[in-house]
Amino acid sequence: MAELIIKRKKEFTFGLIDLNIYLDNKKIGRLDGGETKKWKIEKGKHTLFAKGGLILKSQEVTFDAKESDIIALKIESFGNGYAKSFLQIKKLEIN
Repeated sequence: MAELIIKRKKEFTFGLIDLNIYLDNKKIGRLDGGETKKWKIEKGKHTLFAKGGLILKSQEVTFDAKESDIIALKIESFGNGYAKSFLQIKKLEIN
């Protein structure tokens, strides 16, 4: 199985908002500010996105996981104020 790692940036503005993670349109978990979680996922093509609060949503990210892949991503917000902000998923560099 492949491994999915997602890190949520610790942010003051959105730190209290629940952030739910969806893989293939199914909720797989929740991340608090500054938290990192890991999931075992099946190999194959997947679509991932995050939702927070009532209106925050990230872009959808599609990836193809091979049997022993480690897919590492980070989520952070950008924008100006709650109503004009978005969540963004980026590749996480593993050292």
